Amino acid sequence: MVFTLLSICLSTIKVKGLRLWSLINTNVISQGGQTKLMFDDLKKFKPNNKSVFVLGSSHAYRGYDPRLFNQVQINLFNMGTSGQNMKDTYVLLKLNKQKIHQIILDIYPGVLQDITEESTLMLIQNANTNSTALEILKNNITINSVNNMVSRWLDVIPSGIPCQEKYIYNGYIQRDSNYNGGLGGKFDKFEPGANFVYLDSILKFASALKMRTCIASHPLKWNEAYKIYYQTTYLPELNKVLLKYNKIPFFDFTFEHSNQDSLFSDANHLNQKGVNYYNAKLIEKLKKFGVFEDSVFIESTLNMCKIQ
Repeated sequence: MVFTLLSICLSTIKVKGLRLWSLINTNVISQGGQTKLMFDDLKKFKPNNKSVFVLGSSHAYRGYDPRLFNQVQINLFNMGTSGQNMKDTYVLLKLNKQKIHQIILDIYPGVLQDITEESTLMLIQNANTNSTALEILKNNITINSVNNMVSRWLDVIPSGIPCQEKYIYNGYIQRDSNYNGGLGGKFDKFEPGANFVYLDSILKFASALKMRTCIASHPLKWNEAYKIYYQTTYLPELNKVLLKYNKIPFFDFTFEHSNQDSLFSDANHLNQKGVNYYNAKLIEKLKKFGVFEDSVFIESTLNMCKIQ
């Protein structure tokens, strides 16, 4: 309440034509881009109890192609957004609990460390209703998030920005470029951040509502240093949470690939060739383990699950 009243005051007082909040804090972002398009499509989406929702960061919205899942009769909606942290994922899941019956939660080390503001600010500005934006704000109150909420209320949002990437539909972004950079650097010990608490909250909430859930990690570029970091410091911490939910499968494709640059657009994201490969592999796992057992799978092959 204090933050809100303060921001309203700062939003209405001007100095030399500029609102005080813009002088104190310039981190008010524009509407637009993939997040806006995702919310627009979510408003139009007609789910049923066999629809599958993907939750996660840019790994999610660039890694799960609804066209490929549609080939095996799975109606998929990709709710991934840039930098989406587990705290915001938890809020999105709760807000859409009436729509969501089946989920794929995409994770990787970076998204399970410290909570950042990038996701919160983009969701506040692009949410399709003020009530949704307010719920996101309430879960992550900072000066920046309050300022973005106030700018939305007072309709003083900077001009919208178009999506600079190839948006398909249902939240998915297609990337066609090839990576050519290798992977270097030092990988320190994984330290679980605040997002770990919300991973547990997400799984507990989904389990309580009997949502069919699986956790997935898509292929990443890797070297031996990263593999050691992942297997010896990240997985042991992750398993402390996952062991509490032993009926929720974890499909980890981080190293289950050729590591060829041709599958990636950069070290962290798949291109369309990589998505074709990964989604086909994941669909086969979902079929084999009966994760979404009431969904109507038709026979699929690696060649069938392919978008040019």
